Amino acid sequence: MKNLKTAFVATALFAIATPFAAQAQSTYDDTQQLIAQIQADKRAVVLEAMALDDAQVKAFTPIYDAYQAERKVLMQRGTDLINAYASNFGSMTDDAAKGLLKDWFKLKNDELALVQKYARKFDKVLPTTKVLRFVQIENKLNTLLSLPGIANIPLAK
Repeated sequence: MKNLKTAFVATALFAIATPFAAQAQSTYDDTQQLIAQIQADKRAVVLEAMALDDAQVKAFTPIYDAYQAERKVLMQRGTDLINAYASNFGSMTDDAAKGLLKDWFKLKNDELALVQKYARKFDKVLPTTKVLRFVQIENKLNTLLSLPGIANIPLAK
């Protein structure tokens, strides 16, 4: 039952994020609003899905909030990368494509490094099974949240 509830909450989070994604492409302020909304909703989903006791919540929450603050920077870089792709789409050169690829690979490496960094921090205050659970939840939620944007980005010509 709890997994069903978590799935429902994740689906609701996905539904909330989708309209904001279309709205957020125009300005920096809209992007920041989107990121803040996603992070607030995602935090609630993660806390629910983690199934932590009170002591674990107390240890987990400040570390998770620091993780989210660093993740926000990466989300902004992802938005900037999409905007750079969009501005080059109609006239993509090999040099522009090389730059986009370089930035995309760097972003993906930085995202993985961030999860690894925080998994080590969580491992100091939580059982390793809970750390694994956190990594799984993050992976699932980040995949769900990225789907609307990915689906709407046309392939390079």
